[in-house]
Amino acid sequence: MIAAYLESWRNQPRFNVLFLCAMVLAWCIYALIWLTGIAWGSQEANILVFVVAAICFIFIFVLPKYSFRVVAVHYFIMVATLVPSLANGQELMRQSGYFS
Repeated sequence: MIAAYLESWRNQPRFNVLFLCAMVLAWCIYALIWLTGIAWGSQEANILVFVVAAICFIFIFVLPKYSFRVVAVHYFIMVATLVPSLANGQELMRQSGYFS
């Protein structure tokens, strides 16, 4: 797994730099939500969390079509990036009243 990731750095360094920049951007969006005190489940948080998910989905579904090879380490990083957005989804479910 790590060997494939290191090989992807040798074969596709631009893709990996783009990937790391995108993940840093995603975590900066989480920091923005936290620093500004935006409530989970609010309209603003929904939009920002959607942007984070869109960034990850671009790497999962779009870029492999252009011969960029996503390896397991990339997926683990994206999962770790998407985990904080689960709290927003849980808050939306709580507010909906369907599961109370």
